[in-house]
Amino acid sequence: MRVKLLQKIYKTLRFHRNSMATFTQVINPLSGQNEWSVQNDDYDYQMELTCTGFGDMLHDKERNQKYFAALRSTIARMHSDGREVHVLDIGTGTGILSMMALSAGADTVTACEAFMPMANCAERIFEANGFGDKVRLVKKRSTEMRIGEDMPRKANLLVAELLDTELIGEGAISIYNHAHNELLTDDVICIPAKANCYAQVVQSPLAAQWNTMKIIADLDGNILLKPSKDVLECKGDAAVHDVQLSQLGPEHFRALTKPMEIFEFDFNKKTNRSIRRRKILEVTALQPGSTDIVFYWWDIKMEPNDELTLSCAPYWAHPEKESNDVIPWRDHWMQAIYYIPKSLHVSGKGEKFVLNCNHDEYSLWFDVQKALNATESSVPRHACTCNLHLAYPRSRIGQLNQAVRNKRYLNYLEQNLSKESQLLCLGDGCVLGLAAAKMGVASVILCENHVFSKRFMESIVDSNKLENVHLLKNIYEIEEPKLKEITHIFAEPYFFTSILPWDNLQFGLLLHKILNKLPATVNISPHSAKIFAVPVQFTDLHKIRTPVGQCEGFDLRHFDRMIEQARKLLTDHQIEAQPLWEYPCKALAKPQELLNVVFRNFNEEKTGNGTIEIESAGSCNGIALWVEWNLDGASNPKSLISTGPVQPIIPGNFIKWDMFVRQGVQIFEKSYQVVNEKSNIQWRLLFKPTANKIHLHFDVKA
Repeated sequence: MRVKLLQKIYKTLRFHRNSMATFTQVINPLSGQNEWSVQNDDYDYQMELTCTGFGDMLHDKERNQKYFAALRSTIARMHSDGREVHVLDIGTGTGILSMMALSAGADTVTACEAFMPMANCAERIFEANGFGDKVRLVKKRSTEMRIGEDMPRKANLLVAELLDTELIGEGAISIYNHAHNELLTDDVICIPAKANCYAQVVQSPLAAQWNTMKIIADLDGNILLKPSKDVLECKGDAAVHDVQLSQLGPEHFRALTKPMEIFEFDFNKKTNRSIRRRKILEVTALQPGSTDIVFYWWDIKMEPNDELTLSCAPYWAHPEKESNDVIPWRDHWMQAIYYIPKSLHVSGKGEKFVLNCNHDEYSLWFDVQKALNATESSVPRHACTCNLHLAYPRSRIGQLNQAVRNKRYLNYLEQNLSKESQLLCLGDGCVLGLAAAKMGVASVILCENHVFSKRFMESIVDSNKLENVHLLKNIYEIEEPKLKEITHIFAEPYFFTSILPWDNLQFGLLLHKILNKLPATVNISPHSAKIFAVPVQFTDLHKIRTPVGQCEGFDLRHFDRMIEQARKLLTDHQIEAQPLWEYPCKALAKPQELLNVVFRNFNEEKTGNGTIEIESAGSCNGIALWVEWNLDGASNPKSLISTGPVQPIIPGNFIKWDMFVRQGVQIFEKSYQVVNEKSNIQWRLLFKPTANKIHLHFDVKA
């Protein structure tokens, strides 16, 4: 999930120098190089804490209220039956569910939490709310707990939140199975009591772009590059693609089926929870189309009597869509896309086909067939065999298929290359560099250090019979005489280590390692890059950073302080990457340029400051940032490749964002009420290219 995003950047090797410090090796996303840094002993915890989405869960009023209501009614019912109530809270986090259980009248509560900073925080929260001597807190995993050692007796009421977007991706099946076998009575009641999973088969050319490479054609429609046979025959990656489906408008997909219930998980029972299950559904098409993908979500029944239901369905399938104008927003439980290994064409309304649904202990996967007899054998979980899905994230695969973006790059290449051109591509997976090779240039050199990307690129070279392409490991393998022959430097640019949009400025670092060995007349593209910012009012995204304060009457300020302290110690990571098309926001001003870097002069250190005047009143809770690449230095819009908005920004209106990249976001911990022409945002920037650093700071003057 996205809360683990920075774990893709930081790979920590811990060498303790003393009790106060830890050496960590980190990958600098701007340079792509390993660097050593000295941190205090809590460093790993601080990174984890600042990336977590606990705040979002605690702001989820529907979740909190329904858990509390279920605990009240269940405990009251158990007491009325003459039973004592002994509660086990697995993965207590802040302890909120344990405190709810005690407030609802539970006789005893045992809470377990394995993540030590959260366990210590829960301990302080229990004390602050008067439950310090009433909760038995066990600081270990539930699967490590033992009756008589960690718990005096088995629990007859289990309350837990072990679910993720896939429902079972965090190991819920094995955790529940262990609890039933070792920690719970035979007549235990579980909250939530059960879950139901739903699937809907749809056609979506947009979402299909995230799954495979498509043909790349020149401006006249002539084919430049075809996907290799390996790509065409690959079944893709079965891994979940979690998205906010409610942000996909009806123009982005065609529903081929109604939503269907596919699996039920009864958390109250030890049986009927096989590690692996399959369900075959014969379905009737609502309209013709191609079975590209499956939309997936789930709901939970909080009590055994099914009176309380919490649904994660998107807006068009939500059970409360008629009675509730606003469908509850949550980022911890989103919806998912699963890609069908081979699409099936449905010729018309009423045609029947088969949906094959599967799950194991941690994941789900799907397939489609024409008829029931085609599903007699089990469908194994498919995996990538073409290296494309192993090499690149979904956003990058979609970017490779982005028509407008590709057209602008190809326009530049057609305008500037000739048969004598010697092209050096800097960056990872530069597919458009291969397109340049097909245009008939003298030679193209690509540097591919990533094994899966190299294999994928080799397959494209071989299948398109590109004889003028040379794949090297890195720029240091290029001999100096060859560098003197280079006429063009080209990049898209894209680097595996990049997270924030400007991390791809690594292009400038690579360029300057060889610039003095290149001809003075060498053509460099992109010519330059600009960083832009705009203050925004998020509809919901800010909740992942907003302090909780009180939740259902419980004081959680210790949690807020823990997160605040962790973020203060990691000031370089105030800006995070988010796919903003999934998170609606209004512009409160026109965008402002913060930095302009010309790559031929990349090593120049720059500072900047300025003021963004508010032009639309609202609640300013964040700053959105992106990079705009200029291919040739011209002012022609066709020379610009933006990683931000796809339409001009109008203050007061919602911004339409590029769906195939992540933008940069600084989310404020509180919202500022800003007024048109009276409020402003003051910003400072420091760019140290030789140190691979960009520092940004924003102050809201409301």
